[in-house]
Amino acid sequence: MDQSKLYKAFERNKTLRSSAGKNDQRAVKAESAVAVSEQKVIADLVPSESLLKRDASLKDMRNPNPMAIADMKKTDKQESENFTVMISSVDSSDNSVLTAMNLAISFSLDINSSALLVDCNPYGTDLQSLITSVFDIGITDYIQDQKTDLDKIIYPSGIERVSVIPAGNNSSSAVEQFSSNLMQELLYELRNRYSDRFIVLNAPPVLSSSEARVLARYCDHNVLTVPYGKADINMIEDAVEALGAANVSGIVYQQ
Repeated sequence: MDQSKLYKAFERNKTLRSSAGKNDQRAVKAESAVAVSEQKVIADLVPSESLLKRDASLKDMRNPNPMAIADMKKTDKQESENFTVMISSVDSSDNSVLTAMNLAISFSLDINSSALLVDCNPYGTDLQSLITSVFDIGITDYIQDQKTDLDKIIYPSGIERVSVIPAGNNSSSAVEQFSSNLMQELLYELRNRYSDRFIVLNAPPVLSSSEARVLARYCDHNVLTVPYGKADINMIEDAVEALGAANVSGIVYQQ
């Protein structure tokens, strides 16, 4: 081989090796810098004497912005508060009481919680078929006759930690009754009597009556049920619009 070509090839390889070595050195320095940075972060969180101890506890970590105990208790209390949710169907021929009952039961699965289903659909009678107790009077009777004792309209459901209030026998002026101050006071009483009790309201279908729109004002959440194959997208949109999109928490499809 020509000596000049051999020399040039040698010099070229030498240059490549030198460049690669410099890159390796830069990589090592970069990794070292990251390691030092990470070590500094760890040192800021954990005392140096605990860094190499396998039995170091989370309580050893320094918290630069600790929350006061009073604030922690306040936050926990807020998260554990109950709420009121309304269930209503988008289909005028559907009664959402079964979904409402299932939701109440789901709340009761927590042994620290209970549920009260209030049937505010005076045009449907399906609740009686789901409950072991025999109904006499309900919420519309209570609102019409203020002398009625509240405990008289609350019935055991036959399911542990689930109680029910039936719709009652006075459907002729349900909208006016549900719009009254007495109804608002009643729901406030039901919710605040027991802090662990969740309130589920079963309302008539949104598009066939005004009761659901009235009751939605008292609730923290409003959920629409959609019978599969019976309601089209236009009905769903109309129901959401009737309640106000901001007031609808979700939609449940039923088969």
